[in-house]
Amino acid sequence: MNEVSNHDHTTEDRLLAELAGALHDVDPVPDAVIEAAKVSYTWRTVDAELAELVYDSAAADLAGVRGGEGTRQVTFRAPGIEIEVAVVAEGARRIIGQLVPPQRASVELRFQSDSVTTESDDLGRFTFDEVPIGPISLRCTLGDGESVVQTDWMLL
Repeated sequence: MNEVSNHDHTTEDRLLAELAGALHDVDPVPDAVIEAAKVSYTWRTVDAELAELVYDSAAADLAGVRGGEGTRQVTFRAPGIEIEVAVVAEGARRIIGQLVPPQRASVELRFQSDSVTTESDDLGRFTFDEVPIGPISLRCTLGDGESVVQTDWMLL
């Protein structure tokens, strides 16, 4: 029988710690990467329903159409609700959205290490102005205050 002693594990752990320290000194992970990893992990909360991406116009096959400026249409779906979003990239980047079926909700736009919140109106409409480029996610706390739906992260 080939057994490994505790001494071997301790030596191996020490060696791995020294290697990690050396790599950190030579090529540290950028703070923005660490922060993005932390932010992307937070969507995996137990209390929120994850809305699945069901349509993204950026992924559609648009032969002969120039990319870049314009409007990107995105739809997320969770049981009993859809979140329809238009990302307008003409001038300052803007998000115009609507909850279907229409309802009031607190809508949080999450990005990097910050977030902003707005309220949807009676028709479920909401907007965010001057949206930064990078990964974003929406988190909606519905009218009952207990139901939470959030989207996966998407890159703008």
